[in-house]
Amino acid sequence: MITEVALAQDSNCVAIATKEDYDTKIADMLDHDIYLAQEYIYSNPIITCMFAQNAPQPLLFEQTRETLIDVERYKQFIDNAISRFRRSRSYKGYKAYLMCMGLDRCQILGNITTEMADIEMHHNFLTIFDIAILISQHILNTMGKITSFDLVALLIQEHRLNNIPIVMLSKTAHQTYHDNPDFYIPLSMTFGKWWDLLIKYRYGITLDIAYKVIKYIDRCQQNNELTSLEYFKLKESMESWGRYNDYASAAVLANYRNNYYGNGYLDNRVPAA
Repeated sequence: MITEVALAQDSNCVAIATKEDYDTKIADMLDHDIYLAQEYIYSNPIITCMFAQNAPQPLLFEQTRETLIDVERYKQFIDNAISRFRRSRSYKGYKAYLMCMGLDRCQILGNITTEMADIEMHHNFLTIFDIAILISQHILNTMGKITSFDLVALLIQEHRLNNIPIVMLSKTAHQTYHDNPDFYIPLSMTFGKWWDLLIKYRYGITLDIAYKVIKYIDRCQQNNELTSLEYFKLKESMESWGRYNDYASAAVLANYRNNYYGNGYLDNRVPAA
């Protein structure tokens, strides 16, 4: 809740709110290699908001951990960003790009091509919702604020960088995958450097995401698909990052004003991942 607002209203009833209460970043101050998405998000403590007549509180243009503390509101924020992303020209353009590269048929039913049925872009083992959570949590935990425009831009960017695990499936195969929680698509059939995504947005890894990655790597190991020790190192770090982020987030939410030095980083006593 805003407790102090610098009234700088203009003719459009827009004001600037800045307050230490919004500083909920949990990044380790010793970690110097953190992706901050500064090409999209300005690293300043100012939060723009709009005052409406008779409104109980101002409407913020940027979301923080505090404004998204309600699970239902956070889900609406994520769903809105995903919907905007799926309707964007960039999403359609990326799908066309993959098809031009040769991914123009179902990778489960290999005889089904785009000429015979609709081929859909499937996010393997991590859903688009998981990826949106990963990115948004990382930005909230490092920059302290995010908008739906920022999240959509970052989803587009990571797809263009080929950092998303993608498999092309026919509609029937796609429905079968989502109906069967044990459906497994091998690593060799998955396009994208998803390990780079996890390392890049490590401050957004939740325990749920960590367990999904660990389960997938275990399945890959059972099928003798792992050809690098880096996968095992990634597996070992997943749960540590999930516990670090969940523990640090809980500490921030429980002690907004008591556990901070005011520089945007949690007390060094938080165990490193």
